[in-house]
Amino acid sequence: MRYTDNYVITSHDVDINNHLRPSLVQRYMIETADHQMRDRKPTYYELFVDGKAFILTRISIEIYKQTEKYDEITVQTWRCPEKGATFIRCFVMVCKGEIVAKGYSVWAVVNHETGKLCKASEVDLSNYEMEEPHEMGLKDRFRLPKDLKFEKVGTKQVAYSDVDINLHMNNTYYPDMLWGLIPDIQEKEVTSVNLRYQKEAPLGGEITIYMAKLPAPVPEDSRAEETYCFYTEVEAGTNVEAMIGVRKVNRCIAAGG
Repeated sequence: MRYTDNYVITSHDVDINNHLRPSLVQRYMIETADHQMRDRKPTYYELFVDGKAFILTRISIEIYKQTEKYDEITVQTWRCPEKGATFIRCFVMVCKGEIVAKGYSVWAVVNHETGKLCKASEVDLSNYEMEEPHEMGLKDRFRLPKDLKFEKVGTKQVAYSDVDINLHMNNTYYPDMLWGLIPDIQEKEVTSVNLRYQKEAPLGGEITIYMAKLPAPVPEDSRAEETYCFYTEVEAGTNVEAMIGVRKVNRCIAAGG
């Protein structure tokens, strides 16, 4: 079984090509997961009061078709069978009866008072809809090639408006921060996002961003024409690693023609 919620894409959610921004694809998925927690219990806040917090460690998102302003979308999510201290959650985004995006995410539950990981047996999610994980083209585990020549392309200071209840930069803010640095991005659309979170970026911290282009797109994303790799550092440690697939925008489609 899957938990389902419906949304309408707003004028603030899209880029200059009238496409849903990649951070918003992730945000609608994560928001639906939060709604499942709200409705099925325990809520995210109830877990937090109990000393526990979900931390996203990896997420893979495949975008098959772009969605636009005022499109009505349905997002499905479900928990998958847990493995030790690993919590898996999947997502499907549907628009006009067609699957437009899929997601696969891996989470940990951390005791924010002790810093230790919690086992699945310590978190009761039995009320949540559950299925086996679905098939994804992207690998949820990826490695940045060691022979790539990364260049520093920017910095960002984590502001109050960037952080969540855990006082670190919200996981859904990362795709836009990275995507916006791809050369000529106004001429391109995102086909996939693969993110690995390694170290939190705290309020007031400075994120340094490095980027490199792969010689060829990854074979798992057949829609991409280019693939860009990123890693970011905060306080002399790796913050996130990412791979983003893009292709040139079809102007007729972007204009609704």
